Amino acid sequence: MQLLFSRSAAAPGPISADALATIYRHEPADEEGRIRLRTNFVSTLDGSISGADGRSGSINTPSDHYVFALHRALSDAILVGAGTVRAEGYRAVDLADWQRDLRAAEGLSAYPTLNIVSASGRVDPAVATPAAGPGGPVCLITTERADGPLDELRDAGVDVVRLPGESVSLPAVANLLAERGQSRVLCEGGPQLHRDLLAADLVDEVSLTISPMMVAGDGRRSTRGPALPDPRHFGLHQALHAEDETLFLLYRRRA
Repeated sequence: MQLLFSRSAAAPGPISADALATIYRHEPADEEGRIRLRTNFVSTLDGSISGADGRSGSINTPSDHYVFALHRALSDAILVGAGTVRAEGYRAVDLADWQRDLRAAEGLSAYPTLNIVSASGRVDPAVATPAAGPGGPVCLITTERADGPLDELRDAGVDVVRLPGESVSLPAVANLLAERGQSRVLCEGGPQLHRDLLAADLVDEVSLTISPMMVAGDGRRSTRGPALPDPRHFGLHQALHAEDETLFLLYRRRA
């Protein structure tokens, strides 16, 4: 991996795995305890966040798999919409040995919590079971009107939180995560949740992987929904290039 540009003290050039973890470490929570929220997406050169199968896995590269795993290793919480949970087959977060070692060195809990946002609560209780080995806790954040299998989810070990109202208030979600000490938050999608987080002005960083391929078709963008009343502006914080020709860009919100 080559560091091409950084606004921090890191100099351009080859970068080790330890240094990569350092530059992707989350900024600390502010004095008011506000969470630091980073969104992470992979996109093709022609702007699609999914391949012909409708999933992001078909446009990932080996280096993107590693950086994706690094993001998870450095986070307290994974935030994801229920549509993405269903489309991508999400399960409780399991980690490799190197990820657990890194978390221990960073003073983090053994596993990040998977927080699922769903107004309806329609999530398969199988989400509580990791794909392999032990996994982290799962929390469903839903509404009072939710009609999903909430009892089955609780029986499976999912923490179900019902917020007032007909839709899930994202500022309330941010407050809930902050109260639970989950200040380093990684949002992995989907596009509607990403758009709504931007609209709520909760996104601090955007991590964008550019996969070196073209897919055409009708692939989705990293956001979906009505245009933002006011565009959100971000500045490039760092750029890296991998041997498999993948480009990694990290943007931070401008004041």
